[in-house]
Amino acid sequence: MIRYHFNVTTNGIREKVHINAMNPASAYSKCKRLYPLAQHIHLVRSERIRD
Repeated sequence: MIRYHFNVTTNGIREKVHINAMNPASAYSKCKRLYPLAQHIHLVRSERIRD
């Protein structure tokens, strides 16, 4: 599993979001589902999660 870090901007307010997913495309789609009103979603970095 990989943790992806996003900056999400909604109405001028920037939030940092952490999402666990297997690839960047699925992480971005999860972010879109969680924040449907976001004007800007930017991938900042990713890191591998060790169990």
